Amino acid sequence: MNLEFQLLELPKDRESLADFLSSHTWPFHSGSQASRESVLQRIDDGEYSSPDKQRFWIIHNTSDPIGLLTILDMDDIEDGSPLFDLRIHTTFRGQGIGKKAVQWLSHYLFNTYPTLRRIEGTTRVDNIAMQKVFIACNFVKEGHIRKSWQANDSKMDTILYGLLREDWENNTVTPVAWNTSL
Repeated sequence: MNLEFQLLELPKDRESLADFLSSHTWPFHSGSQASRESVLQRIDDGEYSSPDKQRFWIIHNTSDPIGLLTILDMDDIEDGSPLFDLRIHTTFRGQGIGKKAVQWLSHYLFNTYPTLRRIEGTTRVDNIAMQKVFIACNFVKEGHIRKSWQANDSKMDTILYGLLREDWENNTVTPVAWNTSL
């Protein structure tokens, strides 16, 4: 499946973003279902216009987006680790788009920002599909944070993954040296 990644532009993409976010459920995100009006209000309040975020539409054989990839913490590019958020249209889930999007993201970030050392991602413990995407893209599990992710009326564990530049360049996986300081 060939995918294109197009930078989301506000206010031009305001209506499309509201339609996309409100017309699908996002079971592994806080607020799994948002109303179109609430999304439009958040856009108007500037929540989606922050300079420390970049958003890309994921496009496949149509002008309608099938996904949204958001890079967070762009202000950490030079000395930190940007995080990202990935949302795939309901009917396109389970087709390998997540893996292709994370591969594109890694390529984009490491090639665009030569001083970037690592990329981070988090997911809920019950999001098995995203954990498989991380592993397939050579991300390494670096942390397991207990009961830290708000999920409806409860807290769930968060899993932290990281990809080092040298692992990406060499297509390798460097495991974490657990318990070396005991």
